[in-house]
Amino acid sequence: MERLRRSLQLALNHEWPQLDKTQQRLAKLSTTTIQQPTDAHPAPLIVATVATDGGECRLSLEPIRVQIIRVADSQGTIYFEDFIPLSLEPSEIFRFFFKAEPRLQKFLDWLGVDWDVLLPSSDFQRSHLLEMMRELMEWAALLKLASLSPPKLLVRDGLLRSVLLPDAVFQRLRDRFTAFTQKHGHLLVGVAKRSRVISYLSVAIGLAESFASGKPAYLPVPPELEREVAPTQYRWIGSRAMGQLHIARLDRGETVPLLPVDVAAWQIERVPEVMTLLHKSARASFPIRGYPQPLIEAHAHAHLEGLEIEILEETLFTQLADRHPAVATQARRLRLLGRQLAEELPDASGAPSS
Repeated sequence: MERLRRSLQLALNHEWPQLDKTQQRLAKLSTTTIQQPTDAHPAPLIVATVATDGGECRLSLEPIRVQIIRVADSQGTIYFEDFIPLSLEPSEIFRFFFKAEPRLQKFLDWLGVDWDVLLPSSDFQRSHLLEMMRELMEWAALLKLASLSPPKLLVRDGLLRSVLLPDAVFQRLRDRFTAFTQKHGHLLVGVAKRSRVISYLSVAIGLAESFASGKPAYLPVPPELEREVAPTQYRWIGSRAMGQLHIARLDRGETVPLLPVDVAAWQIERVPEVMTLLHKSARASFPIRGYPQPLIEAHAHAHLEGLEIEILEETLFTQLADRHPAVATQARRLRLLGRQLAEELPDASGAPSS
C-alpha cells in the first residue's frame, strides 16, 4: 500500500501543473448571468428527444439476440419503436431494418446518402453497432422536428457531436440542421448530464470560484481549452461536432449541477436567448434540479418499464413457443434464474438488490 501511495503522489505531481494551468486560464474568463425570461415576446416551444434501448430499461430478452430501441420526444410522440436482430451481419441488419423502416429511409434521402455508408469499418464500430443505430434514430427524430414549423428550441439528449457516426453522415447531418433551423427559425442545443471535459473543468472551476454565487450563469469553453483537457481518444472529434461547448448552471443554488451545453455553432450570437429558455425549462424541474424538464419528460416517454416490459417479455415467450416450445421453456427458466440472482446477489454497496 505504501508503494501505491508513493506512486499516486508522483502521478499527482505530474498532473497537478496541468490542473493549475487550466485554473489560471479559467480565472481569466468571466461567467455571464442568465437573464430572467420576460413576457414581452412569446417563448418558442421547447421539444427534446431521447432514445433508449432494452438494456437501459432492464428489458431482458435472453437468450434470443434481439434488442429494442425506442425514440420519443417530450410531447409523447414515438418516432421509432423497433426490435433489432443482432445475430445478423451488419450489412444484413441495415438491409433488413431500412427496408422495414421507411422513416429512416427518408432520413437518409434527406442526407443524400445510402445505408451502406453506415456499415462499420473497424472493430470498434462493429462492437458499438447497436449504440450507433440508436444514435442515428435519435438524430432522425430531431431532424424531423427541425423540418417542421413553427420555431422551436430543439434539445438533444447529449452534446451536438458524435463518436460513432461516419464523417460523411455527420457532415450531411450538420448541413441539413443548418438549413432547417435557418428556414424555420429553430434553435438547436445539446444538453448532457455529464462530460469528462466538464468534470475536469469543474474541479478547476471550483478552485477559480467562477460559479460561486450560485446564480444561473454560463461560461463558454474556448475550443482550444476543450481540446487540451479532453481525453486523448476524443481530441479528434472536432470534425464531428456541430456545437460550441458551454458550462451552465440552469437554476439558482450552489448544489445545482454544472451541465455541459452545446449550442449550434451557427447560432452562437443567440446563446443568451438559448440559456434563458433553458433556464426557464429547468426551474423547479423534477427529479433533477436544474435539468431541462423537456428532457426529463422525453426520457419518461422513451423509457420502457413496468407493465410494458412484462408484456414485451411475455410476447417474446409466446412467439418462441409458437416456433419451438422447448426453447420457450428454457428462456423462461433463464429469465427466472436471472431475476433470482439479481435479488439475491449484493449490489455495489453490499446490500441485496431490491
